[in-house]
Amino acid sequence: MRKIRWIIGSLLILTACEKKVDITVPYSGDKIVVNSFVQPDSTVYIRVTRSQPPGSNAFPEVPDATVSLTASGIPVQTQWQVIGGRGYFVSRTPAAKGMMYRIQVSAAGLDTVSASDTLPRAPLLKEAFAQAGGNRVKFVLKDLPGKDFYRFRLYAAAPDNKELPLRRELFRFDPSYNNSFTDVATENFLETALVSDERFDGREITIVMQTQDVNMKDEHLILEVTSLTNASWQYLKTLELQTANKGNALVDLSRVYTNVVKGYGILGGVNAANLYIQIK
Repeated sequence: MRKIRWIIGSLLILTACEKKVDITVPYSGDKIVVNSFVQPDSTVYIRVTRSQPPGSNAFPEVPDATVSLTASGIPVQTQWQVIGGRGYFVSRTPAAKGMMYRIQVSAAGLDTVSASDTLPRAPLLKEAFAQAGGNRVKFVLKDLPGKDFYRFRLYAAAPDNKELPLRRELFRFDPSYNNSFTDVATENFLETALVSDERFDGREITIVMQTQDVNMKDEHLILEVTSLTNASWQYLKTLELQTANKGNALVDLSRVYTNVVKGYGILGGVNAANLYIQIK
């Protein structure tokens, strides 16, 4: 009986110690938000919105913004388009390799913003393999000397078109095959993973992914590995951290990296390579 009283008393004390705390997050006023990842040989899609105070879920589009996009100083024409219910400023020509892309956006009542980034070299992939009845996907990545950053994703392909992603597959790295990934090893299966080449710079390595689902014979997978610039890497890593800490009152609020001067968002270079894998 005393034990029951002690438990009830402890619960009352803990309840009494609870106190609602309202955290004030500084807000410096509305700013232009630019979001665009530039991929070689692909049309550039630029999302322009207006920031809102913390707690707001909607970021209004700015369709009347003036957008200036250049590739190594050469003007690139853009036009406003609504795609899937969202508005974008879309380039009339695809992005080209070896260019420095710069954007400047202005709108009435808001500070003019600017951002720039280059395009990274493409990942070098080969020898992808997945066996039916197993849950491993193996491939080789050749990393060139110099700082590189990568994003890994795996898709199930449509039955009638092996190049059409159907859905993302959940995976995790298997460190028993390569100790270069011990720092990103996790028990959780992920939709995407961000990795720097710090542990394998300039080397050719075999990477093994463990998939959540069993590989089915004659189905197809699409392995996507994307090279990132330093700006793209910092943006995605800090966004990942903010998402992971969302709603956790025990950690400090994390800021998402931006390379947009006087605004928010990202103009980042990416370069994706795909391998199409038939499960055998």
